[in-house]
Amino acid sequence: MSLSPEIIEHIICFIDQSLYPITYYIFRNVLTLKPPSKLQINELLLWASKIGNEQTCYLAKKWGADNLNKMLQVAAQKGHKHICQLAKKWGVNDFNWMLCMAAKGGHKHLCYLAKKWEATDFDLMLFDAALGGHEQLCQLARDWGATKFNNMLYGAALGGHEHICYLAKKWGADNFNSMLKTASREGHEHICRLAKEWGATDFNQMLYNAACSGYEQLCYLAKEWGANDFNQMLYGAALRGHEHICYLAKNWGANNFNSMLRTASREGHEHICRLAKEWGATNFNQMLYISTIGGYKNLCCLAKEWGATNFNRMLILATRGGNKDLCCLAKEWGATNFLLMLEIAIEKKNKELFLLAREWLTNNFGEISSLSFDEAVSYFKKYNNNDDDDNFDDFYI
Repeated sequence: MSLSPEIIEHIICFIDQSLYPITYYIFRNVLTLKPPSKLQINELLLWASKIGNEQTCYLAKKWGADNLNKMLQVAAQKGHKHICQLAKKWGVNDFNWMLCMAAKGGHKHLCYLAKKWEATDFDLMLFDAALGGHEQLCQLARDWGATKFNNMLYGAALGGHEHICYLAKKWGADNFNSMLKTASREGHEHICRLAKEWGATDFNQMLYNAACSGYEQLCYLAKEWGANDFNQMLYGAALRGHEHICYLAKNWGANNFNSMLRTASREGHEHICRLAKEWGATNFNQMLYISTIGGYKNLCCLAKEWGATNFNRMLILATRGGNKDLCCLAKEWGATNFLLMLEIAIEKKNKELFLLAREWLTNNFGEISSLSFDEAVSYFKKYNNNDDDDNFDDFYI
């Protein structure tokens, strides 16, 4: 790309209008005569659409931006009619998404424009209008034929808009347990209270969602209303790494610390793993397996430190996942089942791990350890002349 005055003018114009990190990278690339990446160009298009800069949209498209559907959505949500018209001119025809984003942003004129351009998904419009808290647009969607008022209630609960919840109920929405579940996940206490007032009863689900999201106050409220599944609460807290909620669940009687350890291992939460061990978790081999599948080297080391010993299974799981570092670690810790590793590497068509397994094989397997990858594939096809994969099933969790 040449460093033309036109490019510099557009970039400087864009930087003047918004302070956004992508401008730094593009401007740097231009000055060094290095073309911006496709990702950067598309981000430039979206940011220009967001602020309504038509000139920069043209520039981004000239450079190869092709995320035009997203351009239309962003422009619709921000209320930029001229950018929506530009997207349509360039061939975009996803007007249902335009309708939804315009409803979410509260832009009535763009909803009318999308309908004029033959958008028809008024139920999705109703949901997004409820999510944005726009009562007038909810009414408009209903006038145009929307009938899914439980979805409207869900959107209102998601956004925390009490007045829209009342409107949805007035129009026939009645899924108040879903309303409670959504509001507890998003931390909207006033919506939770409203859902209970209207008949919601699934307080254990409320407790779990509040624990997942780390809302201690809503956990207390769910318990006050009758929730008692504190092990599920502990699971949700471990899943998202909320240590303070784990303590609360334990104080209320949760005791499934092996499940807590397993969940935290899967998600990579070392601090929760340490807490589970402190409270009595002992299934460190399972922690090792799950951490291997997730690729968490630090947790594998921790599991070994705490007593995990099944490094052969660790090696197989690491091979299945294509994780060379963990394969090497398993060997360093004493894994020896390199023949099975070799076979799985062939099954997965992983030449790098095949070569590693072949290198590690002892002289007892001289016939195999001297084979090339292609020769080994043929060898094992002849050796295993059926489709039975039972040899590998035991190594899944």
